[in-house]
Amino acid sequence: MPATVPTAVIAAWGEPPEVHEMPAPTRRPGRALVRLEAAAVNPVDLAIGAGRFYLPLPDPPFAAGVEAVGEVLESDAHEPGTRVWCLQAAAGCWAGVFEAPDDRLVPVARDADPVTAAAMGVAGLAGWMPVVTRGRVAVGETVLVLGATGAVGQVAVQVARARGAGRVVGVGRDEERLGQVRALGADDVVPVGDVAGLGQRVAAVCPERVNLVIDALWGEPLAAVVGSLAHGARVVHVGAAAGQVCALPGGPLRGGRVDIRGFSLFSEPFEQVGAAHADLVRLAMDGGVSLPVDTVPLRDVASAWRAQAAGAGGRKLVLVP
Repeated sequence: MPATVPTAVIAAWGEPPEVHEMPAPTRRPGRALVRLEAAAVNPVDLAIGAGRFYLPLPDPPFAAGVEAVGEVLESDAHEPGTRVWCLQAAAGCWAGVFEAPDDRLVPVARDADPVTAAAMGVAGLAGWMPVVTRGRVAVGETVLVLGATGAVGQVAVQVARARGAGRVVGVGRDEERLGQVRALGADDVVPVGDVAGLGQRVAAVCPERVNLVIDALWGEPLAAVVGSLAHGARVVHVGAAAGQVCALPGGPLRGGRVDIRGFSLFSEPFEQVGAAHADLVRLAMDGGVSLPVDTVPLRDVASAWRAQAAGAGGRKLVLVP
């Protein structure tokens, strides 16, 4: 074990992390030391770095990163050499060697690409679990994905198709990237455009009405499509890219027995999260789901941070040593 390891450190709220050589961690009981192989950059990392996350946070300075894939060096519960995916809400994963609770580590197949396993972490599961576990998509249903051009939305489109949805429709702001969403398996795509007309555009391509909405936008876009929901529809709220407040008409929700279900990866039972990650990585390895990925050296974490803040263009940013 080296005396120091490169670590992406948040020095103050609202500032991008910078890499510094920090003392190598010492393992404590019930925890593991993991050598970093790949780590996805996510919007939640930026929220934590700004001090805006809803779970307790450490005071700066602290190591950034809620998730990473790596090799176990020492552990009470996992054999050394085991490849694992780690998720921990207090951050701390973006270091050459990091410490993490044993019960927040999920074994990853040795033949899995670490970068793919990292890309299918927070973003992948935020596309998978709302469709499969929170939304419980049924064969033949119509699925509407709001925010389909982002990483989460791209996964949701592919998972809905793989799980037997009868019709999958993607909604997004970037018309060029909507073409890519169609290539991923969407039957139709709808540009957000003028939000006032979004409801009519969605209704035109969903005459049978929508059974399940995977919503990464919230705000005005969701309110605009309420009229296209089928009786008993489910809305899974994944993100709020279009605004933190959504003014929904009450009548269609009551009369249509519509369920609105919140989703946060950090609120789901970790046993389910781990099982879902294993399933999703296997699907990715078999070619059933994919994301465009850009790898960035850990030393350039500040540039990756700024790229994520700018929207990342629908591509998944993954840090590598």
